[in-house]
Amino acid sequence: MVMNTKGYFVIGTDTDIGKTFCSTLLYHGIKDKNGMYYKPVQSGGILKEGKLYAPDVLSLCQFEGIPYQEDMVSYVLGPEVSPHLASEIEEKTLDLDKVRSHFQELCKKYDYLIVEGAGGLHVPLIRDKFYIYDLIREFNFPVILVSSAKVGSINHAVLTMESLEKLGIPLHGIIFNRVKNTEESKIYEQDNMNIILQKAPTKNHLVILEGKKEIPQEDLNLFLKGEANEETK
Repeated sequence: MVMNTKGYFVIGTDTDIGKTFCSTLLYHGIKDKNGMYYKPVQSGGILKEGKLYAPDVLSLCQFEGIPYQEDMVSYVLGPEVSPHLASEIEEKTLDLDKVRSHFQELCKKYDYLIVEGAGGLHVPLIRDKFYIYDLIREFNFPVILVSSAKVGSINHAVLTMESLEKLGIPLHGIIFNRVKNTEESKIYEQDNMNIILQKAPTKNHLVILEGKKEIPQEDLNLFLKGEANEETK
């Protein structure tokens, strides 16, 4: 389905892992290269003056200081639950052809595209029929996996990477988000990141320290090229 657009599909190992924050930083780094951000389906919409807004798009636009961009999202659902359940509660049918068409139009207009999923790899978009991983395979973009480095991160990250391998979906790299790097935490954070990278098919990764609001452009360029392979310290 992909044309000449260079793109990445961002997923997380867990809820509230920081996918939107990391997607925003990735978009910030590629927007001047004719880049775009896309959220196919958003649940937990924010109601303002009778209209539902996608909170992830709102967050990105506020960060960038730009008006809300309706072209960044295909579906906004109200209930703050998995998309398949949100659409059932609202008695709406997700038209996947609408998502596909929107994606194709963005690929025609932009050279780079950051696609943010809804939760993790196995989140259903349509109950028992269509999952996030199905959308990734259709879009044919490699995955950027957002993980933490906290206690429990090894299991979450490794299970996701094993699923990617079984599904035949390439992993472009890992972003370790909200790394505290304190005297106490870096003992286990460092070890967790090293173990995850040992299990990964690529060593390409970024570390975003807690409180940081940007990725140095040089680091981002290396990461997008797949060359951010320095050992974590």
